[in-house]
Amino acid sequence: MNLPFNLSERAKTNLRRFVLYPLWFLFCFVTFAYCTFPYDRVRDRIEDEVERAMPGADLEIVGLSPSWITGVELTGVSLTLPAEEEGERPTALSLTTVTARVGLLDLLGGTTSVGFYAELGGGGTIEGRFSDGETSTQVQAHLVDVALQRIGPLRRYVQLPIAGTLSGDVDVTIADEAANTEGQVTLTIAGLSVGDGRARLEIPGMRGTGITVEQLNAGDLNLRMQIERGVGRVQQLTSSSDDLELRGAGTVRLLRPLRMSNVDVILRFEIKPPYRERNDRTRAIFTMVDMAPDVRAYRAPDGAFQLRVAGSFGSSIRASGAGNASLAQ
Repeated sequence: MNLPFNLSERAKTNLRRFVLYPLWFLFCFVTFAYCTFPYDRVRDRIEDEVERAMPGADLEIVGLSPSWITGVELTGVSLTLPAEEEGERPTALSLTTVTARVGLLDLLGGTTSVGFYAELGGGGTIEGRFSDGETSTQVQAHLVDVALQRIGPLRRYVQLPIAGTLSGDVDVTIADEAANTEGQVTLTIAGLSVGDGRARLEIPGMRGTGITVEQLNAGDLNLRMQIERGVGRVQQLTSSSDDLELRGAGTVRLLRPLRMSNVDVILRFEIKPPYRERNDRTRAIFTMVDMAPDVRAYRAPDGAFQLRVAGSFGSSIRASGAGNASLAQ
């Protein structure tokens, strides 16, 4: 190996022996390890760990391969969650590709940091970074045109098919000290709709007699939440269309670990006459709703519907009637 500068023979020998040769060995070692790493075993281990952490879940990864030096790329990712109640269908989430890359400098400082980029099956992308240190966890995400109808787990909370495209930004830091928990969430669901004219919705007080819900177009839903000193306050939660007028307010208390966090939000929605009078089916639906005694808990004095969504992230989030609650402005 010839050096392009003048050195004594002794200096050249020492340079080769103690600098160039070790660097060449390190390069060859890293290249060999990179090319021969058992990615299939890593894929199987990821599937096993997720299924062990989520009993009944089924994770399938078609392929796992390297992405530069510090990252991996997963293709054909499918996560199926079991039905919560007998008779329900399992829900699924599919991702076309997922790229994740570890931040080496953060790792040296004691923080686990992963940058990620995901393309969802059916359209849309999510790009961001997750970091977890000794005293705080940070989540940053930029969402573009995520198709809600392709996110199966949403069905568990809505009961009906939901469609629309989700876009926006999330930047949240959750710290051990509530005073250091801060951030903001800004999201928009364009073309939100609920129901498809085939799926059934159970009405409180009329269990087992689900009704078929015609598609309800809710327009564009906008959510804006500011997080300060551990509490996220909903500053905007609105949607308006010819079929529906929706408003919401409340708080989300964020804690580490995230499963200890809890939500308390009131939603108010008014179904407008064009939807109520759309056809014989919709007229029959609201006749049945007005007759159901348990629905009274959801009715506000002016006839609109109000419900409270509350609970812990780690256990369960439930909806209950909140007809007499005051919706904060």
